[in-house]
This record gives sequence, structure tokens and C-alpha cells, in this order.
Amino acid sequence: MPTDSSFLQIIGCIVISALASYVGGRFHQWYKRGLDRDRSFREGYRQGYQELFPLVSPQGHHDSGMPAVETVRDR
Repeated sequence: MPTDSSFLQIIGCIVISALASYVGGRFHQWYKRGLDRDRSFREGYRQGYQELFPLVSPQGHHDSGMPAVETVRDR
């Protein structure tokens, strides 16, 4: 049986290893969520741009069901 000092060292190493593993896992989880959040933001921005651009372009008005507005030029 180990002496009191070595028993405490073994317990201390186990506790430190468990805490280090927990902190590493939490950091990894935070990092992955940050990457997922960034990817979701970029995809949402791209989708919003692709859906909004046709609405403001001149070709988008003809597809919207609203009557086309003709411009009158001075001659």
C-alpha cells in the first residue's frame, strides 16, 4: 500500500488531470460553437443578400406582381 504522501500525490494528479480535461473540453466546445455561429452568420447573410437583391433590382419589379413603372423623358 502506498504511503500517505504518495497516495495524496496520486489523488492530486487524478484531480488535476480531470480538471484539465474538463477545461480542454469546454474550450473546444466554445471554439466549435464560435465557428458554427460564424458559419451560420455567413450563410444567413448570403441567403438574405440573394433574396433581397432581386427585390431592389429593376428586373425584380416585373416578377413581384406590381405594375411596371415607366419613366417619362423630356424631349
